[in-house]
Amino acid sequence: MRWTDVHIRGVGAALGDIVALTDLPASDPGGTRQRAISLARGRTSMDLAVQAARNALDSVTMTTDGPLPVLGLHFHSAIWRGSRGIDFWSCAAYVRSRLGVPAGPGISTEINAMSNSLVGALDLSSRILSGSPETATIILTGGETFGAPAFDHLTADHGIAYGDGGSALILGHSPGLARVLATTSWTDPTLEELHRGHARFVPAGATELGIESVRLRKQQYLAAVGAASVTQRSTAGITQVMRQVLADVDLPISALDWVLLPHYGRRMLHNQCLAPLDLPVERTLQAAGDQWGHIGPNDQLIGLTHLFAQQAVEPGDLVALVGIGIGMTWTAAILQIETVPAAMRKHTLPLRWPWRP
Repeated sequence: MRWTDVHIRGVGAALGDIVALTDLPASDPGGTRQRAISLARGRTSMDLAVQAARNALDSVTMTTDGPLPVLGLHFHSAIWRGSRGIDFWSCAAYVRSRLGVPAGPGISTEINAMSNSLVGALDLSSRILSGSPETATIILTGGETFGAPAFDHLTADHGIAYGDGGSALILGHSPGLARVLATTSWTDPTLEELHRGHARFVPAGATELGIESVRLRKQQYLAAVGAASVTQRSTAGITQVMRQVLADVDLPISALDWVLLPHYGRRMLHNQCLAPLDLPVERTLQAAGDQWGHIGPNDQLIGLTHLFAQQAVEPGDLVALVGIGIGMTWTAAILQIETVPAAMRKHTLPLRWPWRP
């Protein structure tokens, strides 16, 4: 769907320490060819989300002289149980409270499309803003912290090294950092079993959930249906959303200056994203993402913050965000850069190596 009055007014991110895989006990058991990951080291996912949101609000002040927007609708994402802090509790309300937002109209709620939660929420938010003139501002926040033994950053999954971090995006009707040209989403629920495998549902009243076995559940499903079946459906999902969103703006993929993808390991990124889209790695942030790790739904907003902080975009540039979530869902969004404030340099994210290939 094409949009005419949806803008990104602010974006922000927060990361932990960048730790080389060679400095960790198990350097790369998943064969990711990852160089490093972001480790929170004592900071909670909510802390990271709040810091990212503060950075996003700071970036709003760089493109407007008026007061900060009133934050009404708020979508928060924390996809892993260990990132939610406490069960039977609202992460979203905590983040909103720590931002100093008083009681008032709107709602703070959680959204869970797994690693597609925030790009997916961008699609939903664009639809809400376009259909609700009275909704002036929407803020998206996310934060993830993984950790052994329940969810080891390096061994819980295959082909992915997970990192810790947070991100935030502020959307509204007023021009700011970028204009949202179009968004679209696609769902293939036949793939939900890929991450379920033979696992049984946790019974009501369970108090010990144990170690996440994502790698094993994937292996069980692949053994049952074959890798080719999963590859075919995954390829169809990502090509469908990119084909549709590009058609909405009447552009070829070659017109995009940057395509921000999940921070998978190199082989998985190639198989699930680069090859299906025939996309050159130079237009992605692979060399930065493989220093941060896959931070759930935050990857694309962290990447967008990085582009602004590095002054790697300029007005008129076209940037695509592509989200992929367990289930499976895909979302694509096309942005056109409006303003690149020099002050965004202070939001530079930590790296150990050059981020350009």
